[in-house]
Amino acid sequence: MGRSDFSRSEELRATLQSRLRLISFIFAACHGSIAFSDLSSNASLPSPTEAHFAFFSLWVNVPLAAAWTILGVLLRDKRPRRLGWLRACEAAVFTFSVGLFIAMLESTLSSLVGVYDLAPVDITLGRATYWVFLVVAYGTLIPNTARRTAVAMVILLAASFIPVALGLADGTIPAARAPLVLNVTLTLVGSAAVMVWFGSFRYETVARREAAARELGQYVLGERLGAGGMGEVYHAEHRMLRRPVAVKLITPAQAGSPDAIARFEREAQATAGLTHPNTVQIFDYGRSDDGTFYCVMEYLPGDTLEAIVDRDGPMSAERAVHVLTQVCGALAEAHAKGLVHRDIKPSNVMMTERGGMKDVAKLLDFGLVVSGVPAHGEGRLTEVGMFVGTPEFMSPEQCAGGEIEVGPASDLYSLGALGYYLLTGRSPFAGRSATQMLAAHLYETPKSLLEQAAVPPALAAVIAQCLAKSPDDRFADASAVAAALEASIRAA
Repeated sequence: MGRSDFSRSEELRATLQSRLRLISFIFAACHGSIAFSDLSSNASLPSPTEAHFAFFSLWVNVPLAAAWTILGVLLRDKRPRRLGWLRACEAAVFTFSVGLFIAMLESTLSSLVGVYDLAPVDITLGRATYWVFLVVAYGTLIPNTARRTAVAMVILLAASFIPVALGLADGTIPAARAPLVLNVTLTLVGSAAVMVWFGSFRYETVARREAAARELGQYVLGERLGAGGMGEVYHAEHRMLRRPVAVKLITPAQAGSPDAIARFEREAQATAGLTHPNTVQIFDYGRSDDGTFYCVMEYLPGDTLEAIVDRDGPMSAERAVHVLTQVCGALAEAHAKGLVHRDIKPSNVMMTERGGMKDVAKLLDFGLVVSGVPAHGEGRLTEVGMFVGTPEFMSPEQCAGGEIEVGPASDLYSLGALGYYLLTGRSPFAGRSATQMLAAHLYETPKSLLEQAAVPPALAAVIAQCLAKSPDDRFADASAVAAALEASIRAA
C-alpha cells in the first residue's frame, strides 16, 4: 500500500471518525461541567464583578457544550463521514484547542508580574506542560500519517512560543530570562513533538505492512470467511475490477509439504476447466513469495446446506431433490472430465442466489479431487489409496483405505448420504465415532428413509440405491441419479 493509499484508507477514516466523536464528547463534558459549576456558584459570589464574570462564562460554556454534543452525534459510527469532512473537523478541533491554550496562558500572564525571576525554570516548565499535554493528546487520539503529524507538531511547537512572545512583549517575562525560557520550552515541547511524530511514523509503517500482508497480487483480502486444517478462505476484492471474490490460502506448513502445494496447484488447473453453473468457478491461482498457494474463486453469499439444516431442520422432499439434482449436474461434468470430488458433504454445498434465481446450489472445495487423467505426465493428482474425506459421508471404497479404487461411483454414494442428511437432518450413521462410522459404511445398511422421514417411497429407493455398498449396484452415473430423483417426485 502506498503512502497516498494509506492516507485515504477506510481503516484510518473510521478510526478518525470515532476518535473525533470521543473528543467532541470530552469537550462537551468539560464545558458542561464548567457551566454547571458557574450556575451553582453564581448566586453566592460576593462581588458584582465576580458574578458578572460567572454569568458571562455560563453563557459561553453552555453553547459550546451544546455545539460539541451536536458534533459528537453527527460523528456517530452508523453514519460514515467522508474523509475530507473529518479532516475539516480535525482542523476545527485543533484550531480551537490551540486558541484555548493560548488564551488560558495569556490570561495568567498578569499574575506573573514581578515573580518570574523567583523561579524561572519552574514557571516555564509549568506553562510548557500545557503544550506537552496538547501534543501528546493529539498524537494519541488523532490517527494520521507521519507527514500530517509532522505538520501538526510544527504548528503546535510554534504556537507554544506565542504566550512566551506575549510575556516578553509586555515585560512579564524579563528579557534576561528569554534564552532560558525559549530553551526550556523548545526542549520540552520539541521532545514531546518528536516522540509523537515517531509514534505516528511507526503506526503508519505497521499499518502499511499489515495492509500489504492482506494483499495478494491484484487481490485485497478482507474478512476471513472460514478456516480448516488445509487453509483459510477470505472475502477479497480484485483491485481493478472491484469484483468480490473468495481467496483460499494454503501454506506449505498447512499442506504438509511443498509437494502437497504442487498437487493443489495441479488440482486448481484441472478444476478451473469446470464450467457447470452449479460448480464454484475458479478465476485465478498462484503462489506468493513466501510459498503460500492461493486459489481465487467466485464469492458466494449465502449458507451451506449444513447451516440451513441446522437452522431450519430437514428439507422437504421437493427442495431436497431440487438441491441434489443441481449437485448431480456439477458431478456429471466433473466425472466426464475424469475428476472425482471425494468430499461431498453438507458444508461443501453452498446455497446462494444467482441472476435473480434463488436456491442455486454450488459445489465447493475440490481440494481432495482425484483425477484419472495424468496432468502433463505427472501422474494422478492424488494417489489411489490415500485416506481422505469426511467419515460421515465417505463411501465404502474410501473407508477401505486403498483396497478398492475410488471412482465416480464413490461420489454417488456420498451424494446419497447427503440426500439422507437433507431429508432426515442427520447422516446415515450419525452418533458414532469416526472409526465406527468407517466400519458402518463398509458393512452396515442405514435405517430406511421411510422410517426416518415422510418421503415418497420412490425417493427413498433412489437414496438407498446410491448408498449401495458395491459401486456396481449404484446408478451408472450422476445424470442417471438426477433423472431418477426427478422421476421420484413426479411419481409422488
